Amino acid sequence: MADEDLYRQTLKLADADHARQQPFFLQLMTTSNHRPYTYPDGRIDIPSGDGREGAVKYTDHAIAQFLQAARLKPWFDDTWFVFVADHTAGSAGMEDLPVSNYQIPLFIYAPKLIAPREDNQLASQIDLAPTLLGLLGADYTSTFFGRDLLKGDALPACVLIGNYQHLGLFDGKDLAILSPRGGMRVHEDALGNSRETTVTGDNPLVRRAIAYYQSAAYGFSRGRLAWKAEQQDVAARR
Repeated sequence: MADEDLYRQTLKLADADHARQQPFFLQLMTTSNHRPYTYPDGRIDIPSGDGREGAVKYTDHAIAQFLQAARLKPWFDDTWFVFVADHTAGSAGMEDLPVSNYQIPLFIYAPKLIAPREDNQLASQIDLAPTLLGLLGADYTSTFFGRDLLKGDALPACVLIGNYQHLGLFDGKDLAILSPRGGMRVHEDALGNSRETTVTGDNPLVRRAIAYYQSAAYGFSRGRLAWKAEQQDVAARR
């Protein structure tokens, strides 16, 4: 399904919810920027099926058309639009976890609700949900590991990355890597010369990485990360 077809369907769903005075949360997974990279003819100056470059350009075209149509809707002024990638085109490289290959775009658009600006602070996908709930002004209890990027936080920022073999924690400069059979390494200047050093569990960055992943594994295996309704909410529904 071409992205523009998906966006047209989205507008219909949003219109229907708005007509019922029902707030909506719509999550879309676009597909045109995936093999075989096909899209409707005549949209851009690169033929359909010619490769990723054309698919990316078509994706931009479809997003622009979608936002132009959404601007004419009565629900537009009160709606947040969030565009974020789930992954990059590829994360393989000369290193086990090449940090630069994990960088993805995040675009939040709501011209009536937030002033335009760029923010280059260290962040990752786990920060998206708490940030959006903060923008919505929602009061909530959660088991999020991420943080509200627009709210001051005393904890140092970090990015958790990984693949099927290695787990990493990037602090904006250095990268700690945890590998099978107890392997522990640090890549200093991970976005630059990336010098690898074998370390022990006493290394501060490695200890921090272990704390994140081990806490998450412990909580997940014991069902402690699942959201549970507060007692008063359950009583209210009854």
